[in-house]
Amino acid sequence: MKTNVFKLINIAMVILFAFTLSVSAGGKQEEPKEEVASMEKALPVVGISTGSSGTSWRNIMIDALEAVGKEYKSSGKINDYKLVNNITNGDATEQANIVRDFISQGVDIIMVNPNSPDALNGVIKEAQEEGILVVAFDATVTAPDVLNVTLDHYAWMKKNVEWIFSTLGSGNAIQVYGLEGHPANNDRIQATYDVLKNYPDIHLIADTTGYWDQTKAKEVTTQIIGGGQRIDAAIGQDGMAYGILSAFLDAGKLPKVMFGDPGTAFFKEWKKLRDAGADFKACAQPNPPGIGGTAFRMALQLYNGKEFKPGILDGNTYFYKVGMFITDENFDEGWELLKDKPDDYLLSEIMPESQVESLFQ
Repeated sequence: MKTNVFKLINIAMVILFAFTLSVSAGGKQEEPKEEVASMEKALPVVGISTGSSGTSWRNIMIDALEAVGKEYKSSGKINDYKLVNNITNGDATEQANIVRDFISQGVDIIMVNPNSPDALNGVIKEAQEEGILVVAFDATVTAPDVLNVTLDHYAWMKKNVEWIFSTLGSGNAIQVYGLEGHPANNDRIQATYDVLKNYPDIHLIADTTGYWDQTKAKEVTTQIIGGGQRIDAAIGQDGMAYGILSAFLDAGKLPKVMFGDPGTAFFKEWKKLRDAGADFKACAQPNPPGIGGTAFRMALQLYNGKEFKPGILDGNTYFYKVGMFITDENFDEGWELLKDKPDDYLLSEIMPESQVESLFQ
């Protein structure tokens, strides 16, 4: 009887010892898990939807995206990037399909220059549900949890139009705006209308799209001029001013004041008119096409777990600040930057990496 008790005790001790070894071994096996947890995130693949292409501004924007993409790929900060342009410029349905393709391809970051403030919200949600970071640039979307990197297009346009109308005082004005329905274009048109309310002696006699394209802008301006009404001021947007001015010059006419592209071709004509003492004034304010490259830098910071410092964002939007505003008074400042550039060049910039990093904590 005693023998059986001792046997049971011995067996129990063996089992306890084995259990202790097992627990000890299990503790050691958890160490690699800590190592795995400390490993850095996999290098991301970035999908970029530009929304449209083919204009001077858009081509420079695409070049900026390519420049940052190549920089990050060669330095080992991303695995790869894919850039897809719309076939039909400005079409939101086509753009949504491009984003869905990115989702199916398993990209980690999607960047989009949105053709609509809300038509992409559904596909953006699909991307986010797959754990994909979504960043909008140049214009904004209303989808939640998306970083928007853009100018304040309303404030940008308001400054242009306020200067034009205050300089003109009274008379007839025309507006040639950008892509119908584009968020940035919507904000700019609203700015024009709001400023116009304060100038009862100025009449907006024509208001039409130039598609952000020099050739289209020249065509529609030519048609407006052909209507025979006196035109004292011309309001335009990115990449269309040279086309608008060319239509006037071809017709042997000239507006008294207009918005001008911060680009070489327009500045050359502006300089000729200044040198000839023409009754002509213009303003130019850059809308840097490099905003896409700046957004690319911010997207990578977010992907790597960084957060913006307090006060940097307005809601979920980063408003890029433009410091330069050129009129006849400081024309030479802009001319020095453009005189040796090709005719299709527009003033642009990409925020340096160090400056972007300083925005994050």
